[in-house]
Amino acid sequence: MQARWLSAEHAYKYALSFSSTKRYGLNEETVSAIDRIVIESYSVADQWLKNRIDSEDTIQIVYSDTEACVVESEKFLQNWKDLFVPSRDDAVVFHNLERTVLFYCHEEELEVGQRSQ
Repeated sequence: MQARWLSAEHAYKYALSFSSTKRYGLNEETVSAIDRIVIESYSVADQWLKNRIDSEDTIQIVYSDTEACVVESEKFLQNWKDLFVPSRDDAVVFHNLERTVLFYCHEEELEVGQRSQ
């Protein structure tokens, strides 16, 4: 999948404002309408994501203060499980047209909500 890699420092600082400091997940003070799923079935998680993330335009994936990229939203929805490594990665994902924000937890959990900023 093609990705445009970014200078991650600014993206990471922005992502931190939507990450909880109390637990793995989204910050309930900056994200509303949070919906969660524990991944027990990839086919169920695929449909869950497709129902919550628009396939139009692009998304930004922020892994850390050194790794962030932009990919097509449709490609992300098709390949998300290949982009994250269980037991290692946490990532914050932003839709570039909408206010949707996704948190992927390395313990195979997903949270989606609407960012306030």
